[in-house]
Amino acid sequence: MTYTMNRLKDYRLWVCIIGIVALGFLSGILSGNPGSYYYSLQLPAFAPPSWIFGPMWTVLYVLIGISLYFILNTQNQKHRTRLLWLFTIQLIFNLLWSAIFFNLENTLISAIDITLLMIFLTALLYHLWLHNRAAMWLTIPYYLWVFFASILNYAIFILN
Repeated sequence: MTYTMNRLKDYRLWVCIIGIVALGFLSGILSGNPGSYYYSLQLPAFAPPSWIFGPMWTVLYVLIGISLYFILNTQNQKHRTRLLWLFTIQLIFNLLWSAIFFNLENTLISAIDITLLMIFLTALLYHLWLHNRAAMWLTIPYYLWVFFASILNYAIFILN
C-alpha cells in the first residue's frame, strides 16, 4: 500500500500523464474538425461514432503516460534506452496519424502510418514483456485500440 501511495505522490508520474495527454490533445486540435471529414467518408458498418474517439483516446493517453512513467523507472539503462526509443518512435507515428488522416485527408498514407505504428508498438510490447511487465499491461488497451483503428483505416481506404 505504501509503495502505491509513494508512486502516486511522485511528481514524475503526473508529468508523464499530463505530458502525454497534452500531446494527444494537441494532436486532436491540429486535426481541425475531424467529425465532418469522418462523416463525409463512406464508413464500414463497424465504424464507431466520431464522438467516441475523444474519450477513448483520453483514457488511452492516461494509460500511455503511466506506462511511460514505468518505462522511465526501468532499472537497466540499456533496456530503458531501448524502450524509450521504441516508445518515442511509436508515439511520433501515433501523433502524425491524425494530421495525415484528417488534415491531408489521405487514407492511403494514414494506412501506411498506422501500419508503421503497429510495427513499432508490437516491438515495444515485446520489449516491455521482457523488461517491464507493468508498462506492458498498461499498453495493451492502446495496442488493441490501434489494431482496431488499423482495420478501420484500411476499410475506409478500400471503401473510398
